[in-house]
Amino acid sequence: MSKEKPGLQRFWNADDPGQQAQAWLEAGRIVARQGDADEARRLFRAAVKANPGCAEAWLQLASLAQNRRECEALLRRVLALEPDHVQARAELARLRTPALSSDASRTAYVQRMRRWTLALLVVAAALFLLVLLVWGPVDSSLAWLLPTPTPFVAPTPTLTPAEVAAQFEPQLQAALASGSWERALELVAIMLSVDPTGETVQRWALAAHRQYGQTLVEAGQMGEALVQFEQGLALVPDDAEAQLWRQVTQMYLGGQEALKAGDWPTAIQVLTEAHQLMPDYADLSAVVVEAYRRQGQAAIEVEDWTTAIKSLTEAHARRPGDPDLVDLLSTAYRERGIAWQEQGELQQARADLESALVFVPDDQKAKVHYDEVMYILFPPKRIEIDISRQRFYAWLGDRLIYEFPTSTGLPGRDTASGHYEVLDKIPMAYSSIWRLQMPYWLGIYYVGGVENGIHALPIRPDGSVMWGGLLGQKASYGCVILSTQAARLIYEWADIGTPVDIHY
Repeated sequence: MSKEKPGLQRFWNADDPGQQAQAWLEAGRIVARQGDADEARRLFRAAVKANPGCAEAWLQLASLAQNRRECEALLRRVLALEPDHVQARAELARLRTPALSSDASRTAYVQRMRRWTLALLVVAAALFLLVLLVWGPVDSSLAWLLPTPTPFVAPTPTLTPAEVAAQFEPQLQAALASGSWERALELVAIMLSVDPTGETVQRWALAAHRQYGQTLVEAGQMGEALVQFEQGLALVPDDAEAQLWRQVTQMYLGGQEALKAGDWPTAIQVLTEAHQLMPDYADLSAVVVEAYRRQGQAAIEVEDWTTAIKSLTEAHARRPGDPDLVDLLSTAYRERGIAWQEQGELQQARADLESALVFVPDDQKAKVHYDEVMYILFPPKRIEIDISRQRFYAWLGDRLIYEFPTSTGLPGRDTASGHYEVLDKIPMAYSSIWRLQMPYWLGIYYVGGVENGIHALPIRPDGSVMWGGLLGQKASYGCVILSTQAARLIYEWADIGTPVDIHY
C-alpha cells in the first residue's frame, strides 16, 4: 500500500450522506487529536462533500484553516447554515478585532477599556439598587415577561476510535465482495488512521491485503501480490494463511529467477517444494513442468540421455498429453538405446528402443535400430535347400548351424523352388498314396491336395528304409529327404513358421 494518503472522492456519493458525513467527522476528530492535520482536513472535506449542510464539519475545517482568509470564509459558511451558531460568531468576531500596531497604542487601549469597564460596573450597581428599592421582588405573574432560558443540550457522547472505525466495516465488506481493491485499501487506510492499534481493524486490513494479493496471484502479478502479503503480515505477523501465501509466492518468484538463469536443479527444487505446499497456486503446476522440460532439453543438447529421460519423465507424468514432451522423451530413449547398442549393451538398448517406440510407434530410426538389436539378441531361424548342390542348410541369423546332404524330387517330380515356411510338425506322417511312413515330418507346401515336406528316410510297410544310399542326389517323389538323425535334429530345432527357402 502506498504511503500516500487515500483519496476519498469515490465515497462522496454514498447512499446515506448524513451517516457518511458523521463517520468522516468522527474519524477526522480522532485523527486531529492524534496530530495529523493533513489527514484530518481530508476527512472533514469528505464529510462536507457527503453532506454540505453539516455545519460541524465546516467548523472543524475552519479550526484547521491554514490562513486567516480561509478561516473567515469557512466560518461564514457555518453561519450561512446556522446563523445563531455561537462559537462561529465568536471566532469570526475574534478574527475581525483590529490588531494594535505598537506597545504605546496597546497600553492606551488597555487603559481606556479599564475605565469603561469601571464605569459600566458603577452604572450596573446603581440600576440593581434602584430595582430592589422600587419594584421589590418580581411577582410571579410577571415571570412570563422574562426571556425563556435556552435549555442545555448534552453533547453527543464521543465515539471511541474502535467504534468510529467499525462504521466503515460495511463499506469494506462490500468492497471486498465486489473485488474493488483500490476502494478496499483506501477504507483500510482510513480505519487504521483512526484506530491504528485496534486488533479488529488490523484483522480487517490483513484480510483486504491477503485477498487482494490472492487476486494478483491469479492474474500472474506475483511481485505485486508479495507486497500485499507482506503489508498484511506487518499488521498481523502470526497469520498462518498469509504466511503460507507469502512463502509460496517468494518460492515461485525464486524459481522463476532460477529458470531465467538456467539453473534447472534449483528451479526444480524450489518450484516442486512450492507445489507441494500449495498445489493449486496459480500456474505453479505448469511452471514445474516447464522447469523439468527445460532441464530435459538442455540434457539432450549435451547428450546426457539419462538426465534427459529422468527430467522429461517427471514432466510427462505431470502432463501426460503434451505432444512436445512425448517427442522429447522418444528422442531421449531412442538416442540412449543407440548408444547402448554401439557399446554392445544389447539388453539395455532393446529396453530403451522399445520405450521410444511406445511413445512414437512410427519412429523409423528407432525401428531400424530395434530390429538390428533384436536380430542379434534373437537371431531368426531359416532353412535353405540348394537343389543344384543337393545340400540342406539351417541358419540362425547369419550363422550356419547345420549342413546336411539331402535328396530332392526326381525329374518330373521336382521339389518346387520358392519361399515357404514350416506349416506343421508330425512325428510320424503317413502317405496313403505311397504307403510309406515319413518320420519327423515338417510340412512346407501343397501340390494340389498333397503336402510336400521335409522328413527322414521313408519306411516301407515291411519296415525297410528307402533311399538310404542316395542322399546327396535327387531321389524323392518331391519331398526333401534327410537322414534319420539329421531329420530328428531339424524337427526338434525348427518351429512352425520357420522360413524355408528352396532354390537352384
